[in-house]
Amino acid sequence: MRHGNPQPNRSPRKPVAVSKRPYTGNKDGTAKAKRAGTEWFVRAMRARWKFRNMGTLVIRDMRGKPGVLSVHATGRAADIGYLVKDRKKAVEIVEWLATNADALGIEAIHDYVYGDHGRGWRCDRGKWKIYTAADNAGSGGYWFHIELNPKMADDAGALSEAWHSIPKPDKA
Repeated sequence: MRHGNPQPNRSPRKPVAVSKRPYTGNKDGTAKAKRAGTEWFVRAMRARWKFRNMGTLVIRDMRGKPGVLSVHATGRAADIGYLVKDRKKAVEIVEWLATNADALGIEAIHDYVYGDHGRGWRCDRGKWKIYTAADNAGSGGYWFHIELNPKMADDAGALSEAWHSIPKPDKA
């Protein structure tokens, strides 16, 4: 296990009550400005659990894929950082996000330090995938990459309403 990851390389708990939905990816193209829901989500994660905003809107290609637009360029992706010492709580929170992905409009989550090569959750699978050396989301660190659907990325009010309607894990 890399980075002293406390999670063994085994399949994580499956999210409950999550339906398979189409994955938007970068189909909506480059954003002209930051999106209100994405920015609200980052502030909510910081206020509730002291996560750090490591970046939202950046017009760039995917790392390691020249010519392929990053979801960060759409304004719907956020990198949310946490401290190494908070890994256990961070995993609990990211599992909560996956479990409540339908309500929150979450389309993808990358957990870079899970096991040897990380793991990813996507709405079109409705479950986690354990990455391998040949099939992964690239290198990362102690942060989660989270992608919202276009509706929630644009509508901070709808995201706030959904967020406040769901019981959350304890504060860190």
